[in-house]
Amino acid sequence: MPRIYKPLPGQPQEAAKALSVFNANTLRAVVIRDLARHPGGDTTGNIAKRIGVDYRQVYAHIKTLEGEGLVSATGEAGVRSGQRVQYTIDLGRLREQGLIYMRYLSGE
Repeated sequence: MPRIYKPLPGQPQEAAKALSVFNANTLRAVVIRDLARHPGGDTTGNIAKRIGVDYRQVYAHIKTLEGEGLVSATGEAGVRSGQRVQYTIDLGRLREQGLIYMRYLSGE
């Protein structure tokens, strides 16, 4: 069972309420949002600094999202290696997954 986090500072009230309604993991949602707001990608360390959590927490969520095909990783010269791995989110895939979920909830 995923761990549920309290709303993070700066999170809009309506977003916190919607996440609560769906029993969503708020930290994962914040990681996804941060990646979406930085389309060029970024490292787990930079994401963690921006959202105020430990980079290991971000990394755990990134790995799950990467396994589901929503996030991809590249390093320097386009090759994944070392500590400067850049993670980017596939916004099209994110939207697709959101629509699938909404259709399911709507009884389609």
